[in-house]
Amino acid sequence: MDATINRARIHYERAGSGLPLVLLHAGIADVRMWEPQIGAFAHQFDVIAPEVRGFGSSELPPERWSPIADILGLIERLHLKPVHLIGCSLGAMLAIDFALEHPDRISKLVLVGPAIGGANFGTKYPEVF
Repeated sequence: MDATINRARIHYERAGSGLPLVLLHAGIADVRMWEPQIGAFAHQFDVIAPEVRGFGSSELPPERWSPIADILGLIERLHLKPVHLIGCSLGAMLAIDFALEHPDRISKLVLVGPAIGGANFGTKYPEVF
C-alpha cells in the first residue's frame, strides 16, 4: 500500500487486526525484512510496516524531511490509537526519537540492536595493544 504523507509517497505493508503494531526497518533493509514477523504478528495485531523515504518503494523528494514526522503522519492517516512500536537498528533509533517526541502515541516500545548516538567518534583513544 502507499500513502501520501508530508507530500511524499510512503510505501507500507499492513496485515491483521487488533492492537496496532508498527515495525520500523533497519538501515540496510526495507519492509521486506519484516515479512516473517508480519505474518506471525498479524494473527494478533494490526501490523503496519512503513518504509523510510528512499528505501524500497518509498520516494525520496529533494526537500528536507523528517522521518519522525512521516511516522506520525502515517499513524494519524491510519487513525491508530497508541501503538506498539518495534524498531531494528536505524528503525530502533527512529523509534526512540519518536517515543521521546510523541510519548502519548506509544503503548509499548521494543528496540532491536538500536543504532543510538551519544558517542564522540572524534575522540582519540590510546593504543592498548
